[in-house]
Amino acid sequence: MKVEMKKANISDGENIYKFLCDIGIGENGFIMTPPKNEDDFKKLLNKYEMDSSLNQAPGRVSQEVFWMYIDDIIVGIIKIRAELNENLLINGGNMGYSISPNYRGKGYGKLIVKKGLEILKSKGVNKVLVTIYENNIPSRKSVEGNNGILEDISNNLCRYWISNY
Repeated sequence: MKVEMKKANISDGENIYKFLCDIGIGENGFIMTPPKNEDDFKKLLNKYEMDSSLNQAPGRVSQEVFWMYIDDIIVGIIKIRAELNENLLINGGNMGYSISPNYRGKGYGKLIVKKGLEILKSKGVNKVLVTIYENNIPSRKSVEGNNGILEDISNNLCRYWISNY
């Protein structure tokens, strides 16, 4: 099995479009609409590039988006934030991720969390916060399988810390 974590580029348009259609709009906090055409896709890539900039508006932090490819097929997306602000300490954390419904139940959730931890470690982050809806049992198991420790549950949101990775 070949696993790659890549940032999007224009040649990935068809794969990303299919993935975004599969996960649906708004699932697990991902408010993403599939691009309608190549221009729309270029705008999405520009947004990701701007989001990863260190010069963010007040109250925002830099965020990078990576796609997890398994054997050249996108199966997951992860958003990585090396810094946290007050809002992200409550809801969001250092990473947010989603696996396509077509590829769930195969261990890819646990794998994308592991890959996200590797990216964060390379950025000097040694303690990682992940927030998950309380009823999202598969995602909770993915984080717990990567040494996530539940700190608390508030307003149906679990806050996990991972420092042993």
